Amino acid sequence: MELDRVSIPVVPGLRERKKHATRTAIHDGAMRLFDARGFAGTTIDQIAEAANVSRATVFSYYPTKEAIVFGEAPQAIEALAAALAGTPAGSVVPAVREWLRPLTGWLEPDLLLQRRLARDVPVVGARRLQIFRDVEGVVAEALERERGPGEHLGARLAAASLMAALGVAEDAAAARMEQDERALTDAEIDAFLDAAVAFAEAGMAGLKARGD
Repeated sequence: MELDRVSIPVVPGLRERKKHATRTAIHDGAMRLFDARGFAGTTIDQIAEAANVSRATVFSYYPTKEAIVFGEAPQAIEALAAALAGTPAGSVVPAVREWLRPLTGWLEPDLLLQRRLARDVPVVGARRLQIFRDVEGVVAEALERERGPGEHLGARLAAASLMAALGVAEDAAAARMEQDERALTDAEIDAFLDAAVAFAEAGMAGLKARGD
């Protein structure tokens, strides 16, 4: 899941805007280099030059080279946790869908490069898997709060179902882009995400029915 493009709430202030711009410049410059030269063939110094920042600045924003591949994913996950913290009963999955709605890069061309890097570079693949697990954990915690005491297993199953559905949607989107050699339209992105969320909601309804 390419969370690097998930919309993050704008924090007022010049400093935060500059940090976002720098983080994005490093990520975008690195992705161009990874595509052209490969992950192993790209150095931190080259990434710094592409982003017009120092080597130290790169490391101040990203602790490892593989972290750069996923851009603002940590900030996006924090935003999801904050969005789910105060959701009323029955609103967790719709809140996740709204969190995904302004996403404009997950199902776009960078997805293909990210997936290729994850497949070919073990540390990138491991980092990508951890991101999926982090999102699943945030959703599971929110669902457990929503469902109440004794619903740990149901919450974990529902969160895993949602992430699996999103993974299938991503696979389908990647296949479509490779076949058609173009980015997806906003309507196509919405259709994939809506199908994934509908699947997860149906699964949760089934779990609730069994509990009743």
